[in-house]
Amino acid sequence: MRVRHLFLEMLVSLCLAFLVWFYTHSRAQVTLEHIQIPVQIQLAASQRDLFSMEVTGDARVVASFSGPASRMREFKKRLQRGQVQANMVVTLGDDKLNETTCSETVRVEPAHIPVPPGIQVDMGEHNSIAMTLHRMTERVLPVRLDYAVDAKVSSVKVEPSTVLVRGPQAVLEKALSISTQPSALEIPPEDSPDSMVRGKVELVSEIDGRPIFTNPKQVAFRCKVQPKHRVYEVTDVPVLFLCPSQFPYRPRFTTDKAGKISIRVVGPASDEKPPVLAFIELTGTNLARGRNLEPVRLQLPKDFTLLHNSTPIIAFFLDESDRPVTIRSDTTSQAAKE
Repeated sequence: MRVRHLFLEMLVSLCLAFLVWFYTHSRAQVTLEHIQIPVQIQLAASQRDLFSMEVTGDARVVASFSGPASRMREFKKRLQRGQVQANMVVTLGDDKLNETTCSETVRVEPAHIPVPPGIQVDMGEHNSIAMTLHRMTERVLPVRLDYAVDAKVSSVKVEPSTVLVRGPQAVLEKALSISTQPSALEIPPEDSPDSMVRGKVELVSEIDGRPIFTNPKQVAFRCKVQPKHRVYEVTDVPVLFLCPSQFPYRPRFTTDKAGKISIRVVGPASDEKPPVLAFIELTGTNLARGRNLEPVRLQLPKDFTLLHNSTPIIAFFLDESDRPVTIRSDTTSQAAKE
């Protein structure tokens, strides 16, 4: 019996000691200092559609927390999970409701941070958040297709051609149009019968760094896309003779086909072939009766060049003439002057 009593007394003593230890440990104070807490700020529901909010700097405040160890353990877990933030609702005064842009500073108080019961919050000195509010408005703006392509783009058609844009009044008052996101247009092959490119593209979501909202958010477009430069095959160009005064020979080609050339030129893209003037200038010292070879001189439109700079050489005949003959057309004379 005596041993049993001793065992029971020891068991009770251990239980009491554990309870004392647990109570003492649970009452111990734990402190967390200089913890950054994110701040969520909203306008009052009645003013939320009137203004857009822009927070200056980082929307965070620094706070210190202290409380019982058991409560602090729970609070630490919530901090680690990102479940702790200060929530604030701001109501603007009547004197700012008609302003295009206004500034506001809100002060975060300990009551704005949700903590378990028994935990104390110390905000310190840095507990203010500065913000700028922009009055919102709506405007109908024309849509401008923005594209990223090194080509000639024409005949642009956007559908719809105008959209409703909602954004800061100070921004929309200066806006002349709303752009699409840059579209990478594909250049159709040269042998393609249709040079029209069609597609759909999203509209931009900001102007001058300010967020805006469009209705609709996407538009359809079609446009004509051509390379900036194109190679043209110009065939059956007649070759004329440019003769000096008192020229003793009569120039001729053996056939009509022999007096025509075909060349390839490079120039700005167009649906029409460039006009080309070809002539032989009969002023060389090596000219003689019979068969001759001379390079053909070309007059090309502005910004056009001969492909590979390969000037054609053509054969022709010079016949004796009973009297000096001047073969000069009005067209070739004008070409020589130019």
